[in-house]
Amino acid sequence: MGVRKSFFTLGLALGLGCLLLQPQASFARKNKEFAPGDRQEAVSWVEEGLAWGHKNIKVSDQYVLWTSEDGKYNFGIALARVAWTKFSNEADGRYMMARVTWQDYAHDNSEYVQRPYYRGGESKDEKLKAALDFLAADARQQVKAQLDSQFEQFKGQAKAWREASAKPAMPEAAREHQVLAEYAFKEKDTDKAIKEYSAALEIFPTWPEGQFNLATLAGEKKFYETAIFHMKEYLELVPDSSDAGGQG
Repeated sequence: MGVRKSFFTLGLALGLGCLLLQPQASFARKNKEFAPGDRQEAVSWVEEGLAWGHKNIKVSDQYVLWTSEDGKYNFGIALARVAWTKFSNEADGRYMMARVTWQDYAHDNSEYVQRPYYRGGESKDEKLKAALDFLAADARQQVKAQLDSQFEQFKGQAKAWREASAKPAMPEAAREHQVLAEYAFKEKDTDKAIKEYSAALEIFPTWPEGQFNLATLAGEKKFYETAIFHMKEYLELVPDSSDAGGQG
């Protein structure tokens, strides 16, 4: 996969990202009765809401994890990537669902995270929804702070890379992920390509094309925070790129 400058520019990333990373109005509950007062209460509402039909419920800063009642299946959701929470169509049975913006390959169910409806459990459903919204907003703020700190550290790496008379070669481990990413892109498997580009950049972050391509793909999947982050790293490596001015 080559650098696809016509698909994604920093201006587009920042414009869409600033719009979509604002607090989501849909997360605000009209019914103030179901608004956790603090994190501790939100965690207790999640544990209470998932307890029916599930067990081993664990809530961390970034994840809610649990298993099926029989212990055969593991489930989880990355809180920072919750796009929305809602109830399913009543005619099809009432489910509390949380949809993520981008699959987390270690923890997210690839479809919906849901808990079946049971009669008399409406208030627990409402509280579970409000608690997930509360914890998701908190998780996104933590991720933003972490990315800001990570970018500040990356600036030093980028400066050393720009000033190096001979650029370091890509390590073989990173190159293996590059090959897998480019193959996945050709096969139109965007999720796999994102995973492989991310793995390559974990090993070799001063790879401009990889930074740009990951930003592009994340933008296409509408995961704008990741797109913005990697576009910023790309432009830190190549500040004179035409993409800095939004040109194709």
